[in-house]
Amino acid sequence: MALTRRTPEMNPCGSSLPDLEVPMINTIVTCLGIEHRKLNYLAVQLAFAATTLVRDPASVTANLRALEVWDEIRRDLWSHLQIEDELVFSWGEAHHATSAGLLDDLKIERQHMRELIAALPAWSSGVNHQPLTAVDQTAFAQTLLALARMLDSHVERYDGEVLPSILRALFHR
Repeated sequence: MALTRRTPEMNPCGSSLPDLEVPMINTIVTCLGIEHRKLNYLAVQLAFAATTLVRDPASVTANLRALEVWDEIRRDLWSHLQIEDELVFSWGEAHHATSAGLLDDLKIERQHMRELIAALPAWSSGVNHQPLTAVDQTAFAQTLLALARMLDSHVERYDGEVLPSILRALFHR
């Protein structure tokens, strides 16, 4: 049985979808922008909680706040990143919406983000866990602070460079 390869220009019925593609991609870009505003707010909250925790690693309140904010970010982060990846690395690459250099930078950013997240303990504020030592608490806070910086950079890059390039490619076809 021969497999038929589908191209981005074809739907399952074999005809193009230009009338649906423009509003769909435009809606995705708009939704990502809305999510970025929320993510930016949470990144600021995470940076504040992590900074407080760095200053006072024994602070139970600061630890709980940092965990709460991280939980809120973590809930939506992977699906958000997956949608961005599909938009940028699939649609955007197929339509030459972004430069190869930018795509390489975005891949490096994603890898750094994964490394930071992997360095975080799997704890959440709603789960009982062993108390951290002061050294572990400081490392935890510094990792959260680095993640907050990464998220801030991510939002700035996407809102200022990536999403506008997707829209330019979408409307200049």
